[in-house]
Amino acid sequence: MKKIRRILAFFLSICLLAGVSSCRERTEEGTSEYSMYYLALSETKLETVPYEPSENTTAAMIEEIYQMLSQPSDSEEYLKLLPDNVTMNSYTYEGQTVTLDFNEEYKKMNNAREILVRTGIVMAFTQIPGVAYVVFLEEGSPMTDSDGNDIGLMERNSFVENEGQNINSYVYADLNLYFSNQDGDRLVRENRRIHYSSNVPLERVVVEKLLEGPKEDGLLPTLSSNTKPLGVSIVDGICYVNLDKSFLTETMSVQQELPIYSIVNSLVDACNIHGVQISVEGDTKITFRESMNLDQIYEADYSYLESNDEN
Repeated sequence: MKKIRRILAFFLSICLLAGVSSCRERTEEGTSEYSMYYLALSETKLETVPYEPSENTTAAMIEEIYQMLSQPSDSEEYLKLLPDNVTMNSYTYEGQTVTLDFNEEYKKMNNAREILVRTGIVMAFTQIPGVAYVVFLEEGSPMTDSDGNDIGLMERNSFVENEGQNINSYVYADLNLYFSNQDGDRLVRENRRIHYSSNVPLERVVVEKLLEGPKEDGLLPTLSSNTKPLGVSIVDGICYVNLDKSFLTETMSVQQELPIYSIVNSLVDACNIHGVQISVEGDTKITFRESMNLDQIYEADYSYLESNDEN
């Protein structure tokens, strides 16, 4: 049943991109769990086409989608995403991240098409099990947007939005957020009722609230407010949290395990998950504070709580 719900949720997101009626027909037909993305003839939206991978392995699907993105469409009803003069020089896959290197022609696409291209590419790769993020490079350098800002890591949630009245709706959640005591050696649970936009995943809200710091007197933050969440997503019961480098460089004066378990315990309490993996700019081959390896899944651990705040 859980798998069916995931598939239905996936096709709902595709409906938002390619049109509800056509997507509904494909869902009912049950032709494929995966899709490829093309440009509508109007060049104003994406079209989705069911896709059956030749091999159901992460490496094989990445290679296959990489090749398909450069191939002409086999239909007169839609166009391939990339114009003929835009090519991909290479790709790499490491730590849940696919990095694509484009030629300089990529930046010459008009703004509307570039956004659709970027959306279709990210959606195509992040449907692959084991891929959570996509990075765009231009001739080996980080891609920037029209304002000159680095595009950075992109995830599926960057492009899927709610429809209709939900766009401006807010919901409430009761959170357990874990911060440090005044001595910096134990965690303390702060119960907080918050309201947030239904467009934002709850797991991201939890991380953002941790970065804002505690509201109660006598508690200390476990994370620097300068740390930026580059991506927060849940896949098969694991929450993947991707933070920028300040997570490593701007550490707080608390016991070394507390920042990790502040994140893990808060997310496990709030979301239906059983573990958390933290990465820094997409890299998990990092040791946090000399002893905590980020290439592992961390489960909640309430032994770090103050004795008068046991779970």
